[in-house]
Amino acid sequence: MRTSHVTTLTTVALMALLVGCAGSTEPGGSDETSPSAAPSTTEAPAVPSVAETSFPGAPGDVTGEEVAVVADTDPRQVQVVTYGSSTCPVLPTAITWDDSTEVLSITLSGPEMYDRPCTMDFVPTTSVVALPEDAPDAAGLTVEVAGRSLVVG
Repeated sequence: MRTSHVTTLTTVALMALLVGCAGSTEPGGSDETSPSAAPSTTEAPAVPSVAETSFPGAPGDVTGEEVAVVADTDPRQVQVVTYGSSTCPVLPTAITWDDSTEVLSITLSGPEMYDRPCTMDFVPTTSVVALPEDAPDAAGLTVEVAGRSLVVG
């Protein structure tokens, strides 16, 4: 006698279903799972950003689809606007002030730093970054970021 693969797979599937439904409830007990039996979750590793905060969208005065740096309401911070995936945004990962050239350099890192799939959308993300202690206030500062030289307005 020959057993077909369909019959075997059906039997295995039914047994798995029965085992999954075989949880018992003590008389007068509840169906709730105890905290120790709850599945464990692991948070995604933190992305090494130097931003104090990041959020979707761009300030109202930022137009276009290229990296922008604008002054924050706090003169010791700048807002860095980047474009890319909403689930794996491009973020500032390093910031340095060169006193000799009076230029602030911001390094960006993108989807390659994430250990998960990223959406293929193209949206702005704004990151608020504190200036290094030895840098002057943001207004009028020259910033090099993503191969561009920008002046904070």
